[in-house]
Amino acid sequence: MTPNPPPGLPRRHALALATLAALAAGAVFAESGTVLKDTPLRSEPLASASEVGRLKARETVEITARKGAWAGVTTPTGTQGWARILNLRTGSGAAASVSGSQLASVFATGSSGSSVSTGVKGLSAAELIGASPDAAQLAQLDAYAVTSGDASQFAGQVPLQAQRVAYLPQDGGGRRRNR
Repeated sequence: MTPNPPPGLPRRHALALATLAALAAGAVFAESGTVLKDTPLRSEPLASASEVGRLKARETVEITARKGAWAGVTTPTGTQGWARILNLRTGSGAAASVSGSQLASVFATGSSGSSVSTGVKGLSAAELIGASPDAAQLAQLDAYAVTSGDASQFAGQVPLQAQRVAYLPQDGGGRRRNR
C-alpha cells in the first residue's frame, strides 16, 4: 500500500521525489566490487597512466568514483587508483533485496547484483539522456549513398549479371535454428 503524499503534492511528484531520494542515498556510500580478472591499477582514468598496483582476480575493492569507462577504487590495503569498469562486477551477486546503492548501480554500471548488462556500462543516466547524433558523421555517411542507377552503372563496367535470390523460408518464431 502506497502512503498518501503530503497535501498539495501530486502522487506522481511524490513518487519521483521518493525515487530520487533512494538513488541519492545509495550514491553517498561507496559500493563494493569484485575484480573479474587480473587488472592494472592506474594513477588516472587513462590507459596510458602510470601503474600504481595490480588487482588480482576475485579481489574485493571499494568503488569510490566513476569516470567514463573507469572506476576509482580502493583496495583492502588502502591503495587507491583507477581500473576499467568492465573488469569489475558490482554487487554481491547473491539474491537479496535491492538497496539504494544497488539501484543506483544499475544506472552507473549496469549491475543490480546477480545480473549484468554491459551495453551502457560506465555511462550515466544524464549522458544517455543527453546523447545526440553527430551531424558531421551523418553527413559523411550520406556522402557514401548511391542510387540504384549508380549501382547498375557500376555493375555494368565489370562482368556482373543481375540474379534473383529468393527469400529464405521463415520458421515459426523468427529465431535462428542451430544447425
